[in-house]
Parts: sequence; C-alpha cells; structure tokens
Amino acid sequence: MRRIVLVQLILFGLVSAVVIPFAITYVIGPQAFGTPIRVYSVMADARGLTPGTAVTYRGVSVGTVDDVRLDPDVNGARVDYKLDPGVEIPVDSVAKVGMGTAAGIQNVDIFPNTSSGPYLKDGDQLAAPADEQPVQMGDLMTQASKLLDGVDPQAISDLGTELGASFDGLGPAMASMIDNGDALTAQLDEQAPMLTDLLERTAGLVTTMAGESGSFVRGMGAARAFTEQLDANAPVLVYLTDTSPAALDHASALFDRYQGTFGSLLANLVTVTPIISDRQAALASGLNDIPNALGDLESIVTGDRANFTLVGTLGQVCSYDTVRRAVGDESPTEPNLTFYCPPGPNLEQRGSRNAPRPNDLGLQNATTPGTPIGYPPVDDPVLIPTGTEALDYWNSLLEDLGNGH
Repeated sequence: MRRIVLVQLILFGLVSAVVIPFAITYVIGPQAFGTPIRVYSVMADARGLTPGTAVTYRGVSVGTVDDVRLDPDVNGARVDYKLDPGVEIPVDSVAKVGMGTAAGIQNVDIFPNTSSGPYLKDGDQLAAPADEQPVQMGDLMTQASKLLDGVDPQAISDLGTELGASFDGLGPAMASMIDNGDALTAQLDEQAPMLTDLLERTAGLVTTMAGESGSFVRGMGAARAFTEQLDANAPVLVYLTDTSPAALDHASALFDRYQGTFGSLLANLVTVTPIISDRQAALASGLNDIPNALGDLESIVTGDRANFTLVGTLGQVCSYDTVRRAVGDESPTEPNLTFYCPPGPNLEQRGSRNAPRPNDLGLQNATTPGTPIGYPPVDDPVLIPTGTEALDYWNSLLEDLGNGH
C-alpha cells in the first residue's frame, strides 16, 4: 500500500509540474514567467483606449495596454504598454488604434517599417502619428449620419420616379442591347490583334506629335490666321457664292460646245508634256529672264513710239558636225579636245580654248577645224521703217510730185 501511494505521489508531482505552469501561462500569458517590456506612446487623442486593451504585432497578440492618462508635459495622452518578454519589435514601428472585431472592440496594432533591429526595450517610445490613425467607427457613423441628414427624401423619391419613367417600356431594347453586347464582345475579342496594333500605332503617333508640338502649334497658328483672313474677306466669299453658279453654268456650256476638241487638246498635251518636262531647267531660266527682258524693252520706247532695229546677220559662225544628245540625257561624256575654229575675218571665235594664252597653249591638240557657216555681215545695217514712217515718206513723195519736183 505504501508503495502505491508513493507512486501516486510521484505521478501527481510530475503532472503538477507540467500542468500548473501551462495553466498559469494560458491564464496570465507569457508575462507570467518573465519581465514584460514596458514602452509608451504619446497621442493627441487616446481614442477610447483602456487598460487591458489588446496589443498586436502583425496581427499576433504581443501584450496589452497597461495604463492611459493625460500627460500635461506633452499636451496629450500617454498610453503605456506591457509587451511579452522576448518579443522583438523594431524601434521605427508605428502604433495604430483600430477595431479588432466587427463589434467595435478596439485594439492597438503595431506596424513595422523594417524587419531588423534595433528593437524596442524598456522605456522606449513607440510612435503613434495622428495622420496615420485610421478613422474610428464613431467618426464614420457620425459622418454617415450627417450625410444622410443632408439628403432630401423627396429628392430620392423623385429620382426613383424619374428613373422608373425613363426605363418604362425599354425592356425589349435593353434586352437587345445586352444581346448585342455579347456579339460586340465576341467581335472585339476576334479583332483584338488588330486593335492592339492600332493602339500601338496610336501611341506612336501621339509620341511623334508630342515631339513635334512646336510644329503643331505653328500649324494651329497658321490655321487661325487663315480663318481670320476668311472672316476678313467674308464679302468677297459671299459675292463668289452668288456669282459662282452662273459662271459654272457658262463654263459647262463652253465645255459642252467644244467637247469634241478637248480630246485632241489632251492628246497634244500628252505629246508636249515629255518635251516640257525634259526642259524644266530651260523653262525655269526663261521664267527668270523673261521679266528682265520685258523690263529692258522699255529702253526702246521714245515718247509714244518704240524704235526697232532688225539686224539681218551677225556674220559667219564656226560649226562642228556632231551628234546631238537626247534631251534630258545627263550621263557623263568625254569632251572632244581636238575641235578648234580656224581664224578668219569676221568669223566668231567662241569657247575657252580660243581665249588668248601664251604660246597658243589652247590649240596644242587642235586637229579638227570647224566649218564656217552663215552669211557674211552687211556693210551697213538696213533700217526697216515703221508703218507711220513709210506713210509719211509716201505722202512726202506725193507732195513733191504735185509741186513738180
């Protein structure tokens, strides 16, 4: 019997050694067998915290609120915490007062900014910025109440009535729109690659336009100037609008009358166009020189008459029997250095080779003389009288005959 009792006592002691510490830890918490870490926060508003409020770190319970009191030194509330022994919380963490449950039970949740030390120790301050505190349920309910108070029930009723009236009878149309929306979605899905390419090109276009914003602004300025000119010339535009129909009718009648000749004209243009296109340089030179030549004609005007002197011939010129190149042929060629003009009286000597040089250097390779062509010059220019001068001369002859001369 004594042996059984002894065994029972030993078993009771073992069970007590295991169960009692576990029960104490379960009831009191980790702080039962260690010294808690005491830290505090300074808040402008304690937000209804009381001793015993749970403190969590990353959502895990790590302690409780030990005390809440006013602190005149900081012009706010001081909240003291008891944290579990051994818990590691970075010193740059932030305390936020929130709702732990839907029932509105508050808790203090600690959010770390780093995952490494240094860590909080006894006497440290845990930051609790006012601008990072979440909106409390009471404030939210108060704001919601103010919002609802500002809503006119009659306006809600009128809105519902108008919505009902606006959708009245639109059931088939909305059903058709929903059905068509399904078809439209299918088409969009089918055309997705094309739409993607279009959007990418649009993005490129917008980027290009952004890079050419200066040109775009200048273009808009030119468009504005053009519209201002149109506005300034509004009377002319109105006149053209009034007279254009009659002018177009006249032009249409003209085209109808000579429609048989337009085919020949266009055919001739087909023939003439290549000739003109091959002589663009000559045409450009002519367009530049003709105005100057017309200006020079003013020098022959004396009073109300123009004096013309016709030069019959300038004398002979030196010519070479060469094959002419096609018009527009600009391929490189080798110059013929053997041509020369034989000297002679009244024979035009042209070209850089005939320029005076020492020892006749320009004629060293000259072996092919040119042929003089043309008529020799007359001794004196023959002046051709104008019609008025001829008439005066004829009248003078008649008067001389009448007078017996």
